[in-house]
Amino acid sequence: MRGAVRVDCAGAGWAMPVAALLLAAMLPAQAQTPKLKIETKHGSPVEERKKQQMERLAAQYDLKKFTITRHIVIEDGVRPHSAPVLTLNPRFLDNDDLALETYIHEQGHWLLMEQRYRQHMHALYDNLRLAFRGLPTDYPRGSGDERDTYLHLAVILLEWQGMEEVVGAERARQGMELMKSDHYTAIYPAVLEHRAELEGILRRYGIRW
Repeated sequence: MRGAVRVDCAGAGWAMPVAALLLAAMLPAQAQTPKLKIETKHGSPVEERKKQQMERLAAQYDLKKFTITRHIVIEDGVRPHSAPVLTLNPRFLDNDDLALETYIHEQGHWLLMEQRYRQHMHALYDNLRLAFRGLPTDYPRGSGDERDTYLHLAVILLEWQGMEEVVGAERARQGMELMKSDHYTAIYPAVLEHRAELEGILRRYGIRW
């Protein structure tokens, strides 16, 4: 038959047009986010909406690289935190990018808790404290604790880098600009203004996604 060129697959017993192979190669890869175990603390309607949002985003985006822990709790009325269980609140139901950014932020804490990086945390803290002397630590400018505030410089850089991979540089930057007026109002500007310096410090310890 004249027309489409066909490729025989030895031993498979079938053939596929070359055009179909090329089309398949050009299609975007499906999200490969690991199956998340998402629970709500109280089962309230707003917590259920947040759970549905996170399940939808996990299906829409490939978050495999940025998922260290799969156990997620949704709890209304608390600040998001990473340990002992990664916990999100129902904020940002109307902004998927900020919801993603919060997820990647908390997973960044889990990345730093991995054995390969945990041994460097004291030295990393010392380096960050020297490089960013006088960084405010009181909430909402900082996290409320000096050591945690300085380590948040690393976490927020990881957050920014992760968002760039997931949604692109422009939307990632927009998210950072919104976050800097929402909370950690001294930390986000420091990361935005001194990215290259922070990246150099993290490279010193091989810290990356």
